[in-house]
Amino acid sequence: MTIEKWLKDVYYDKFGQYLWSKQDADGGSQMIADIRGWGALQHEFKTEEEAENFQDEVGEFIAQAIREKVERDFKKK
Repeated sequence: MTIEKWLKDVYYDKFGQYLWSKQDADGGSQMIADIRGWGALQHEFKTEEEAENFQDEVGEFIAQAIREKVERDFKKK
């Protein structure tokens, strides 16, 4: 196992606030992280919907950043 293989297909699941990595061709995935922060976020926005949307933006941002780094590092090798 390598970092590139483990993290190459990371995606964010907004319904569970988890980051997952696709591990099998048949769609099997492995949870790799839990996006936290609800305790603070719920007080930073006027509505719960705004806070939920922001938490999802954070999750998508982190997943994209991981994919971009893996792709960039993999190209160097």
